[in-house]
Amino acid sequence: MLRLVPELRNVIVFTIGGVRYAIELRWVREVVSLGFVTGVPSAPSAFSGVVNLHGTILPVLDVAALLDQPAGHAARQGDGALVLETEGVVCAMRVDQIDHVASLHETGGAINDASGRPLTLLDPAVLVRRALELITMAAAGAVPVAAS
Repeated sequence: MLRLVPELRNVIVFTIGGVRYAIELRWVREVVSLGFVTGVPSAPSAFSGVVNLHGTILPVLDVAALLDQPAGHAARQGDGALVLETEGVVCAMRVDQIDHVASLHETGGAINDASGRPLTLLDPAVLVRRALELITMAAAGAVPVAAS
């Protein structure tokens, strides 16, 4: 009989559009409040715009759109965001609310919070690869762009 051994994950738990997610802390550079967000007219809907953070221009990602769900509201000044770094890419991910930081057990790809409620554990590398795919497709005219 195969036994799945739970693996401890240090995560930050947050909410976007009423859905609770978790992401491992090793990918999170910082939690910020977004400054002025500039829209990019030719960008796919997975991009809420760009923001200047500490002198660096960062793309702001829309997780729902990257997961092939309806895009959330456009990022705007004052929104919360996680600054992520993976595979040499630094980006911001807009969030509605930060719930807490925790050490949670993952078993077979499933992770639950301390109350036993399921969470979606996001892999930022997958999100960034999907974002880059969408940019490439938009440049080729193969994907709808965000409304200006």
